[in-house]
Amino acid sequence: MPWLLFFYAMTHFCTRLFIVQILTTNAKKFDATTPMMVLVIKLTSFAWNVYDGSKPDKDVLPELRSKSIKKFPDILEFFGFVFFFASFLVGPAFDFNDYREYSNCVGVFSVQKTTDGKSAKRQSRVVPTLRAFLGGVFWMGIFIKFSKQFSYDFCATTEFATEWPYWKRFSFLQAAGIIARSKFYTAWLLSEGACNLVGIGYSGIDPTTGEESWARARNVSILGFELAENPKVMIDAWNIRTGAWLKNCIYLRMVKAGEKPGALVTIATFLVSALWHGFHLGYYLTFTVGALYSMVGRTLRRVVRPIFVAPSKFARYKPIYNFLGWFTTWTCINFIAAPFALWSLEKSLSAWSAVGWYALVEIFGVYLVMDIFGGAKVVKKFGLSVGAEFGLSRSISDETTIKLKGKKAR
Repeated sequence: MPWLLFFYAMTHFCTRLFIVQILTTNAKKFDATTPMMVLVIKLTSFAWNVYDGSKPDKDVLPELRSKSIKKFPDILEFFGFVFFFASFLVGPAFDFNDYREYSNCVGVFSVQKTTDGKSAKRQSRVVPTLRAFLGGVFWMGIFIKFSKQFSYDFCATTEFATEWPYWKRFSFLQAAGIIARSKFYTAWLLSEGACNLVGIGYSGIDPTTGEESWARARNVSILGFELAENPKVMIDAWNIRTGAWLKNCIYLRMVKAGEKPGALVTIATFLVSALWHGFHLGYYLTFTVGALYSMVGRTLRRVVRPIFVAPSKFARYKPIYNFLGWFTTWTCINFIAAPFALWSLEKSLSAWSAVGWYALVEIFGVYLVMDIFGGAKVVKKFGLSVGAEFGLSRSISDETTIKLKGKKAR
């Protein structure tokens, strides 16, 4: 049933996307596809959570057990979840159990009592609300001020490709990437502020800091994204709730018990994400190359990183490794994201050509050297000679072995 609902919801949604993006020429016509994107996530997640709730806990992955729905909601509670007003337009699309706890004031939303029986004071909603709201206003100002000055569209022009020196083209592409992301930062921060204002953004006490956390409605970690040192950290910091949906409802569901998730699973997950965005060919360029980059980054992290971590003799050079990792990741994502903003295949290829296809050269170069010509074995052998330790275990997020039915992921 979850798969049937997934295919129905995606087919219905994609039909609407095709009408809006391909057949409709009137840009002023109301476009309902953005809230429909959120609905697709909520409905398909709900179906999988109900499915997991029908099974014994030992047959559900540990990280999915808290999302399992044991008690089916009535119609009012279901529609309250689906059309929750604070996040209806642009998300975030949280799980049903989050809404149920919030609406029934249980779990982290319950009224805590002090030792003398009085209600414990909770941090005011004003601070987290204003923090998100003012952040959204700031990035809105950045977008309004610089969106015309630094646009991916200019990267596809003849003037950009022929009249500018390469260093200037390269730098301009990085600036265009930041400005293109600013409109997403704006929307997500304002939506986060709305959720914090009504209280559903509260996520309890952070076990690491002992302070109250308001991360339940957070859809992006701006510093986490902009300062990421590898593709995985960057992906985890961007569109967080959608990433959780892709992982929990697509990625994990395509892997059979005891099997490793291969490249096909990763690429299929990225392509579902592209289809969820629409039919512009630029989307598919971005997500296909993004999937390849994610796999290459995983290889480098597995093979190269241990050489710069204690007890390796090269551990003292880890700051240099971190800087190079950040610079490569950041510049590559600005390259990869260009087609997402340009939509057109012709414009996307023109923009990539103008900067020398640098990210594609890096991605396929590393893939050929490490995976095709056996460079990974050579690097690992060198790492062992300098005292590096290569771990065998990885988490589910690192995409190695996934064992279902309550067993730990290795």
